[in-house]
Amino acid sequence: MTNALLSSENINFAYAGSAPILKDFSFTLSKGEFSGLIGPNGAGKTTVFRVLSGFIPVKTGAVKLKGKNISSYKNTERAKLLAVVPQDIFTPMPYTTRQIVEMGRVSRISRLSVPSKSDREHVNRSMEAMDIAHKAESLFNHLSGGEKQRALIATAIAQEPEVLLLDEPTSSLDIGHSCHLMKLLLELNREKQITVLIISHDIQLAGSFCSRLILMKNGSILSDGNPQEILTKETIKEAYGCDVELIKNRNGRFLISPE
Repeated sequence: MTNALLSSENINFAYAGSAPILKDFSFTLSKGEFSGLIGPNGAGKTTVFRVLSGFIPVKTGAVKLKGKNISSYKNTERAKLLAVVPQDIFTPMPYTTRQIVEMGRVSRISRLSVPSKSDREHVNRSMEAMDIAHKAESLFNHLSGGEKQRALIATAIAQEPEVLLLDEPTSSLDIGHSCHLMKLLLELNREKQITVLIISHDIQLAGSFCSRLILMKNGSILSDGNPQEILTKETIKEAYGCDVELIKNRNGRFLISPE
């Protein structure tokens, strides 16, 4: 596909000494998509995140970013195209929140330069967007789990990527910050054409905001389509092994509850 940005081709992966986690995993993320990768615990979602990010190499298959093998990019080249937000990080250095977010500008600054006024403005706007500016001078490792998550997302936004890949971005956030984040991601997707893929266990939130859902089970894709096609009682039963009631409210948001 000419508009393909990030793709995996026949990925098979297993950690040393363990059973296979990903089995012939193939999919393509196209320019402008806002997609969610969902599935039950143990489906392989976080492993997909690590593989697509280039954090772990694959022995069979390939991960491509704009048609080029992701492992062939230099770190700064890849960072201009792809921003990743893991669930959490720990740094042994006493970095402030501002310093963490400023790291998102590294790929935009020449090695011998210092952050420009424009760089500082990007950092400030990103922190304000994620409601973390008031913690700018606090040590990152002293933040709460939700505050760390918001700082990491601010770092990715400051990076100005073409593709934004997030692993469980709302797992540490309260309901207010979760909704704010999803609306912000939707805005970035629509107004700045940033392609977004979130890995999430919250199928209700993903179904309410994403235009495409990729449903995994046992290391493979079970179903791929729009939320109306994926979030059915039958498909959820097959993937998660439980019966649910589905309601769609007047705003098009999905409400999912056990029967």
